[in-house]
Amino acid sequence: MSQLEPWAALCYSFGMMLPVTQIKALIRLLSDEDERVARTIAGKLAEIGDPAVPLLREAEIEQPEMAARISEILDDIRAQQLESEFHVLSACDDDRLDLEAGAFLIARFAYPDLDVPAYVDMLDAMAREVRERLGHKASGEEIVKAINRYLFVEQGFAGNTHEYYDIDNSYLNKVLERKTGIPISLSAVYLLVGKRLELPVFGVGMPGHFLVKYEADRYRIFVDSFNGGALLTQKDCARFLDQAGYGFDERYLQKTPPRSILIRMIKNLVAIHNKMDDSARAARLTRFIEILGLPEKDE
Repeated sequence: MSQLEPWAALCYSFGMMLPVTQIKALIRLLSDEDERVARTIAGKLAEIGDPAVPLLREAEIEQPEMAARISEILDDIRAQQLESEFHVLSACDDDRLDLEAGAFLIARFAYPDLDVPAYVDMLDAMAREVRERLGHKASGEEIVKAINRYLFVEQGFAGNTHEYYDIDNSYLNKVLERKTGIPISLSAVYLLVGKRLELPVFGVGMPGHFLVKYEADRYRIFVDSFNGGALLTQKDCARFLDQAGYGFDERYLQKTPPRSILIRMIKNLVAIHNKMDDSARAARLTRFIEILGLPEKDE
């Protein structure tokens, strides 16, 4: 009989319906000195998924010597759950894909116990407050100025220039809490408030920067959420692109669909995790990009 057979029989005889006592037995086997056995057990616990999570968290506290290994298993389970939800999200057409749902899926990668409804309420409240400031016949220019005043003056949203590569700059929940982020995450807040107000706004994913565009018949302007809501014309954008070395191309100022926005947000996180030498999390995030179904490109 091989070394793996006793616990293997235990696993496969119960399948995915393992009782608590058997899941606990598997967790104890994670301490096996044979790395091959420990890895296989970890894989089985990841397959069990949700039923194993509370027991793994309990063991993580009670057996600190196994904390790192258990943390990896919990990450695997969380990633599998998120992959399933990304598959559902990705099935939508580009124009109907829910940017907000996707942004919170990304946030749950780092914050698995995230109370998403609480942050949805925050966005709802922000939109209500902006609506109260708008007159019934407000012009496009007045609307943009009202949103900018609310977000960037009253609420104090601002670009995180001091810690640009802080990973929390990319998670929507932390951006809402801390009121700081990077261009794409701050623009996401602007877009989600604008959507609630039924405004003609969309994201513009220029190379090296991300903007929001308000585009109505009588008023068109780009909003730089990272720089206090600075208002930019097309000439301003062209100047930035030239100075940054990209050169001007009208396609850089076209609407960026929600799917592409989410991929760009995830790519930022992949880059940060690679910089931190955390290849496992970078690989999990890259899997989300693959599910969303667009090839990665340099931006």
